[in-house]
Amino acid sequence: MEKTNYELELKNERRRVCSLLYEIDRRKQQSFEMERKYNNTTATLQGLIDGLIAKINSKDSCLWDWELRYNETMRQLKGENVALRRVFAEENRKEKAENYKLRCELRRRTKELKDYKSQNDNNMERRSFLNEIEAPKENVPCRDLIELEKTTSDQIAALKEQLEETSEALKDMESRYSCLMVKQILTNREVQDARKESINGLNDVLTSRTTLVVKRMGEIDQKAFEVASSGKFPNEDWQETCAKLCSLWQQNVQDPKWHPFKMINIRGNLQEIVDEDDEKLKELRNEYGDVVYEAVSTALMEMNEYNASGRYAVPEIWNRKEGRKATMKEIIQYVIGQLKIHKRKRKRIP
Repeated sequence: MEKTNYELELKNERRRVCSLLYEIDRRKQQSFEMERKYNNTTATLQGLIDGLIAKINSKDSCLWDWELRYNETMRQLKGENVALRRVFAEENRKEKAENYKLRCELRRRTKELKDYKSQNDNNMERRSFLNEIEAPKENVPCRDLIELEKTTSDQIAALKEQLEETSEALKDMESRYSCLMVKQILTNREVQDARKESINGLNDVLTSRTTLVVKRMGEIDQKAFEVASSGKFPNEDWQETCAKLCSLWQQNVQDPKWHPFKMINIRGNLQEIVDEDDEKLKELRNEYGDVVYEAVSTALMEMNEYNASGRYAVPEIWNRKEGRKATMKEIIQYVIGQLKIHKRKRKRIP
């Protein structure tokens, strides 16, 4: 009986061992399969990372070349513009002075000719009497008059020809200046297109913690209304009141029928500024203070500068520290810096 039980138990143990061996083999097979998938995934990811690094390096190189070409082109254009303006101004001044001299000389010669003819007409009888007395010299005054008229006519023709040459040179200079202005306009348009692309590309990248931010020009700074509302309505739901007030004044800023501006003369130049005597703005300042008034005035000036016809806020890359519009040089430097940081991070990946 004991032997039978022992054999039965031994069979059960053998079954357990076989089952465990089967389970071990199955687990090993799963492990091998998972390792193979992991290796394939790692190889795929490594390929993607290498491709991204290659693209980043290519874009980095292209961006550097773009910055160098842009700086060189702007430097050349500025140099050519300054040189051509200087040459144009100098030649224009010389040509005007020469034209003035030529006109004065022409008027003087014409006046002399008229005076001489008038004097000759008044002395006609005297010349006739002298011609009768001195027969051998009867043709001398006539010859002198003809010679003088011919000389004066030649001088007048020469002056006219010189004046025409000067006018042609002046027209040529004006044509060169016009070409330069067209070239400058095209360059500015190219820069503006690059700026628009930069704004579209960095809109989701720049944050409030970076030096450069994307600011919506013509949009009221809500913080001013928050400060005023929290102080004016401390016991009420001032946040809801603040949101309503800010929304209302944003609609006022975007209203094309409301134009609270006036023209002033600054050093001979007319400039448009916010009219402090506007009834709405006076009421706003009296009720909510100078901080809110300045926020609305700033939004009005930005709207008038950036989108006076459309009357809606437009994005602009803004230098947060210096409180001004960022230059293209600053934008390019920021992009290059981010690419370098990204490149160093990629290099650290094992």
